[in-house]
Amino acid sequence: MAIEFLNPETSVVFSAPADLPKGGKFADALKNIARDIPTSDQLTGVELRLLPPFVKDNNTEPFLVFPGFAKLYCLTIVVSDINNQLVGGIDLQGFPRIGDNEHLPINKTIFYWQQNETDHKPPKQVHTLCSVIKSKKALRETGKIMADLKNDQEYQTLMGTVTNLASSTSPVGVALDIITQVAGIVGKYLGNVEDKPVGTVINSFTDIRGDFDHEGVRKHTFNATKVDFEMEVIVRAQRHAERSRTRSLEDGQEEVEVQMEPLW
Repeated sequence: MAIEFLNPETSVVFSAPADLPKGGKFADALKNIARDIPTSDQLTGVELRLLPPFVKDNNTEPFLVFPGFAKLYCLTIVVSDINNQLVGGIDLQGFPRIGDNEHLPINKTIFYWQQNETDHKPPKQVHTLCSVIKSKKALRETGKIMADLKNDQEYQTLMGTVTNLASSTSPVGVALDIITQVAGIVGKYLGNVEDKPVGTVINSFTDIRGDFDHEGVRKHTFNATKVDFEMEVIVRAQRHAERSRTRSLEDGQEEVEVQMEPLW
């Protein structure tokens, strides 16, 4: 049976920043302290990190002396409009004994772009799907699943479509459709799993929405019914280095080289 990733009971699709309330004193204060980036052309680096997902309910009832541990997979899919995709943009990990109110031991980069001489165009769209899936039987070797996936003809066709996203202006809906199709193919190779995940979130980070307009680290929280997901968006811009130099030379001061003597 195919995995139903978009089941409304377990899945949430976000279309606005989840960590920023609309209006109010907090939002106004954030605007004042955030380091705004005037244009996306000044971006020099973008990183997206997945923090440990919090499993509130693993969908397993305790039985007698058994505490109700579950065998879970965590599937992550990332699609963007640049060629610098991180290791195919897909990752799958298995965890054998996870109880209620536990974090999955995941803290990793799932997307990374850094400006260089040949790759100077920053991303305009980064789309993510994260899903925690319960396995009915023993966990399968995730490396074998990934190998089977990459040999799948339908998957290879979809990856060709992803490459085309980098060379053309594609609407957000195209990338989201690719993500759901890839998730369906992964579900075909997972095998012994439930027909619906414990929790799934889909979110898009785009320049139009302003997700890359603030330098530094911003945390986003996405709450599904049984799993809470957190991501960090890390943005660097050329203006940061230029501003530091300008500040040091203001008021007509001259640049002075200082030699530091070691203390021991």
